[in-house]
Amino acid sequence: MKVERKNNNKNVIIITVAILGLIAVCIGGTYAYFTATATSNPQTITTGTLTATYNTGQDINATNIIPTTEASATEHHFSIKNTGTDTAELSLSFTELSLTKGGGPVESGNLKWALYDADDSYTESGGSIAGGDFSNTSSPMTIKDSISIDSQETKYYVLKIWLNETGSAQNEDQGLSFSAKIRADME
Repeated sequence: MKVERKNNNKNVIIITVAILGLIAVCIGGTYAYFTATATSNPQTITTGTLTATYNTGQDINATNIIPTTEASATEHHFSIKNTGTDTAELSLSFTELSLTKGGGPVESGNLKWALYDADDSYTESGGSIAGGDFSNTSSPMTIKDSISIDSQETKYYVLKIWLNETGSAQNEDQGLSFSAKIRADME
């Protein structure tokens, strides 16, 4: 009787360990799949009647940013398509905005951004349609609102972000880390 009970206890332990191992493998595989999917380019998000395609990814990340000019700025390319039957009004904003230095939050009037209309090859068409800096880092931060997109129309955008070269020592801007996401919302 004792031998049979020991064997049953061993079987229960073995089955429990096997089930926990299987759960760990499933969780790890699921995490790896979604991590790989979330960081692939381009990323497409469809909501309501809009489809946003982020050719350079929805996430914007930069560390140890060095001063430069707008002409040498990092570019982010994305498009918004109205897949509905009516004209859509939308706004673009930065979300999950974080600007830090030494691990703490900061603001910077020298960290700039500019938004441009573009063609389907992401060549700018005309001057900037919106721009600003990160002297106020409240999130969400509006990039451009009251954008009208006709039914079945696609609009292409180039967003530039750079640390503006001031021509003098910029010690206050050393070691900046920036991250944000771009979001399109129906108005």
